[in-house]
Amino acid sequence: MRKGLISILFLALALPGFARSASEQERNKNVARNFFEEVLSQGKLEKYADSHAKDFVAHNGGRTATVEEDMAYAREEREALPDMSFRVNRMVAERDLVVVHFTVSGTNTQAGMGFPATGKKIESDGMTIFRFKDGKICEEWNVFDMLGVMRQAGLLPPETGVLSPQK
Repeated sequence: MRKGLISILFLALALPGFARSASEQERNKNVARNFFEEVLSQGKLEKYADSHAKDFVAHNGGRTATVEEDMAYAREEREALPDMSFRVNRMVAERDLVVVHFTVSGTNTQAGMGFPATGKKIESDGMTIFRFKDGKICEEWNVFDMLGVMRQAGLLPPETGVLSPQK
């Protein structure tokens, strides 16, 4: 009987923490989704500050970027692909992290990101891990198939060999 009461007391004390954590994760997922669907897809880059902390750091390959540098890169992407849009395929949240698996598509009608305009349609999947602090994105890690994008844009020869996708 005493163990049962202790267990009930523990659950009663722990449940609000679980609920708060779950609601915080849902809030973070909403911020991440809005960032992809509104800021990036609709080109509303002036809304970066709504979702990003001032001391934000992006990690992409061996490079890091501030929020200003990340915004500048997003502007270059938008220049190269004026019709660029993102589809959020799935999201997973744990503690202060949100993982977003997305598909980006657009038409390379303008020069940008150091590449000439090719007029080619591009579609590629990617993943971003966001770390949140106080409801804002304070850090991110990106994985993106830039090689595949360059091939789709016609800037590199098509992939050949055993691992090539079937058309």
